[in-house]
Amino acid sequence: AYDKKLCMDTELVLSFIQNTQSDAWSRLVEQLGDETADKFLMRLDEEIASRGLLSVLREGITDHGVRFRLVFWKPQNDMNPEVVADYAGNILSVVRQLKYSEQNENSIDMVLFVNGLPVFTVELKNQFTGQNVINAINQYRTDRDQREKLLLFRRCLTHFAADTDQVYMTTRLSGLTTYFLPFNKGDKGSAGNPQAPSGKYKTHYLWEEVWAKDSVFDLLGNFIQEVTEEKEDKNGKKKKNEFLIFPRYHQLDTVRRIVDDAQKNGS
Repeated sequence: AYDKKLCMDTELVLSFIQNTQSDAWSRLVEQLGDETADKFLMRLDEEIASRGLLSVLREGITDHGVRFRLVFWKPQNDMNPEVVADYAGNILSVVRQLKYSEQNENSIDMVLFVNGLPVFTVELKNQFTGQNVINAINQYRTDRDQREKLLLFRRCLTHFAADTDQVYMTTRLSGLTTYFLPFNKGDKGSAGNPQAPSGKYKTHYLWEEVWAKDSVFDLLGNFIQEVTEEKEDKNGKKKKNEFLIFPRYHQLDTVRRIVDDAQKNGS
């Protein structure tokens, strides 16, 4: 059900909206009739193109005066059953070998979706087949055209390159100049990752911790940041640079442990 033109899993987007916001959807249907689904998806696509995915996830969209949320955040406690049910209504999914291009048959190893919207892409390599994370990085730099809709800046939030030992990530693809940062735990004060428990890869934390449901929504709601920086060139002309900041592993881990400690032991 992945729509290459709209860059979303339309089936899951509509399922999420209709199941979690049925009253709002009914009001929209009263106005648009049989064309409601198609027009809503086009409106959502336009909003993401204009504001970026992060803004749409955090603030939602309005269509013909009807407000819709594209994600429900984890509640602070389980005292309100409605809020708990809303959070449970989120749909997390993954597509393997996603063919994303309207121009060719290129595919990305894995793409992770939230409520039908792609948030993370992943190129996976395995040392046992003679390739590693560097091959994944080079694949993004040389074989992944950043002009493809899925790969546009602010359309998909983070791109991961991973093998069994290491993880790297970037928030902006720009061909050969794409800059990847390590997303590793560190190993006794050095780079890389520590030895994994028996039966696991060194990078097991990526899917067991970072991509776990609560963690994904924490990243989307609190950690990933969009920053605009204004600079003057030598002629005094101002230029704006936009950045998406995804935390390094040690930053993510440290903040979470500090918050956890403060909740348990007080500030």
